[in-house]
Amino acid sequence: MRKSLIASAAIICLVTNISLSSASDSRGKWVNVTPANVDLKNNLDCGNFGTITLVADPARPSNLYTQFHCQGIWKSTDFGQTWSGPINVGAAGAGARGAGGLAIARGPDGGPPILYSAGIRGSGRGFWKSTDGGVTWLRSTVAPGRDQGFYPANVNPHNPDHLLMTAHQRNLIVETRDGGRTWTQVPIAPEMEKAGGTAFVFFVNTGDGATTGQTFLWTSAGTGGNIGTWRTQNGGRSWTRVDGNEHPHGQMQIYQDASGAVFMAGQYSGLGHGVLRSTDFGQTWKHVGFTIEQAIVFGTPNRIYASFAWACADCDLDPNIQSAPVPGVSAWERMPRPTGMAIGAAQAAVVFDGTNYVIVTANWKAGLWRYVE
Repeated sequence: MRKSLIASAAIICLVTNISLSSASDSRGKWVNVTPANVDLKNNLDCGNFGTITLVADPARPSNLYTQFHCQGIWKSTDFGQTWSGPINVGAAGAGARGAGGLAIARGPDGGPPILYSAGIRGSGRGFWKSTDGGVTWLRSTVAPGRDQGFYPANVNPHNPDHLLMTAHQRNLIVETRDGGRTWTQVPIAPEMEKAGGTAFVFFVNTGDGATTGQTFLWTSAGTGGNIGTWRTQNGGRSWTRVDGNEHPHGQMQIYQDASGAVFMAGQYSGLGHGVLRSTDFGQTWKHVGFTIEQAIVFGTPNRIYASFAWACADCDLDPNIQSAPVPGVSAWERMPRPTGMAIGAAQAAVVFDGTNYVIVTANWKAGLWRYVE
């Protein structure tokens, strides 16, 4: 496998000519970087669960974006150290104020990134797109989506206009190949259907644009392992159950390292709760790390990380962070619970600031957290 094969869409390894590393005494420590003007306490008008997504500009690793439920989009231009917002102050800006989250893709010709927002409650219900970095927004109707409630999109790493989304608490995958203007329903196997709950779907990057656009990994919300994880390599025309792994309610993130190895985290796998690793693009899996419930997995070129949480607005829940050196097959270690981190991460983004790899996470009502490796 070529070393040039991507890591995941959540990692941005570009080096700019400006290095804004944290002071050396912050390395190896989780720091709360939640902006002071964000409300993480009150329910507000759309069901405030805090923040569940954290994305980095593929062309500008210093620039990160997050969406706070009922409040809008915040942006950092210094690798996640400080944040300003809300920035969604242009036309239809209220479309990014609901209970939902973001996906990101590289903008054309060096322009601002393309931001995609999807929501399940409030004014942000449905699918929204911004081509100016989150200031103005345009809504598209998702034709197969009866109630327009969707979780954030997953973007094809080879094609910024090709997206997949899953419906909130419905057995529905939708797909667009034109950046959200039109949508079609992706067929699923009858065994993938369940009553309630929200599945997650991801592109698996095979290193080839044509096959990546047909290779999806789909994981059910927790049922005790009855439904599990399924894979298609023909765009959904047929599916194969590849493991019993399922995700905790409300969140999941997979990771691909530079070799192409795929990591997913969860619960109820027949191999045990925790982190699973695949070297054949998700066809077969091996358990790595500690046998504890996990929700997301992410990494740098140096280490693999995993964390636990679930969709709970006001929980005090140990994030159970664990980490291992690349390639992530051994030497896993439990990381101490950061002081004040009331719940683990729903999503992480990784950037390189010219000196260090920097991890920034969106932790529900625990806000934003930053870790310099």
